[in-house]
Amino acid sequence: MGQPGRAISQNVSRSAARLASIVKAAIFDLDGTLLPGTSAEREFIRFALKTGKQTAPGAVRAFLSWAVRIPTRGIQSNKTYFGGVEMDLLVETAETFCQQQLTHHIPDQAQRLIAVHRAAGDCLGIVSGAPEVLIAPLKDLLDLDFVVGTKLACEQGRLTGDLDGPRVSGSEKVRQSEEVARACEFDLRESTAYGNAFADRFLLAEVAHPVVVNPDRWLARLARKKGWPICIFS
Repeated sequence: MGQPGRAISQNVSRSAARLASIVKAAIFDLDGTLLPGTSAEREFIRFALKTGKQTAPGAVRAFLSWAVRIPTRGIQSNKTYFGGVEMDLLVETAETFCQQQLTHHIPDQAQRLIAVHRAAGDCLGIVSGAPEVLIAPLKDLLDLDFVVGTKLACEQGRLTGDLDGPRVSGSEKVRQSEEVARACEFDLRESTAYGNAFADRFLLAEVAHPVVVNPDRWLARLARKKGWPICIFS
């Protein structure tokens, strides 16, 4: 007969090895989460107006002045002010924008949390509804593994003012997270996700560790019902 104690020990060892091999991620929303009370796109418009960066024809600067004052939802649904902008110029401006302005809006609490996940060996990234071209430089600036955002349509080197595919929000954020999980080889179901909006509930429900940050009232109500932790970045 075999030795039961040895068999149990071997099974435990194999289980421990499997658990140790699981790669997890920390997925952060950007607008309203890592950026409390504002959005990447709104800050970019402010940056363009303040610095005089000619990322769009002069005729739309009056529109930009108006757009910075409208609710974030209005900016999210309207990309016409990007129409005609040279993609290369926008990429160059986004690099400066992220380095000089956007990173300074990420609070210390969020920076420390990112460092904690990095120390734990988690895969780190952002999945956001913000235009990807505007936030892509955050990958290097924050030492992340991935940054996924909403793609803007481009023809012959110029933006059309339309989206290239769906906006990364709601269930689309789950789909994009699943894609990046396959590419980066982490287990989405064992991961942590951070979000602030009711639309983030789909991704939060898919991970082992959902964390609600600066929630709107609908997400706050859902978080209390489900027992999800709530934290405030300021």
